[in-house]
Amino acid sequence: MCNSHTLPPPERQWRLAGGLVLPIGVLVAPAFLALGDVPLCAFKHLTGLPCPLCGGIRACAALAQGDVATAWQLNPGLLPLVVVAALHSSLLLVEAASGRKLGAPPALVLAWKVAGAGLLLSWLLRVFGLF
Repeated sequence: MCNSHTLPPPERQWRLAGGLVLPIGVLVAPAFLALGDVPLCAFKHLTGLPCPLCGGIRACAALAQGDVATAWQLNPGLLPLVVVAALHSSLLLVEAASGRKLGAPPALVLAWKVAGAGLLLSWLLRVFGLF
């Protein structure tokens, strides 16, 4: 019988998949942009305003090329979120590899909240033309 911290194989697979979403997304972003002039944001298409994640694919493409300055210019609120997602992805990959549930530390939970609030603040500043 498994103790409460041991992950069954399906849970390990889900953690592996979740841990790979961010790195794969960043690596695929340049290829997605190579498709041409594809409307990427339904919110912007419908309202004329950028959504909080507008510029995210281009920012991830810039990050994939190591260009942090361009990624910052495209969507400054997204970068802290990407850092927190990278930390969480790492945690999920460690859990998948070890087969043990470590759980998100309280600092990571707080980091998600702060990064999310930063993304929304950055978006509001862009919407009102202050940034």
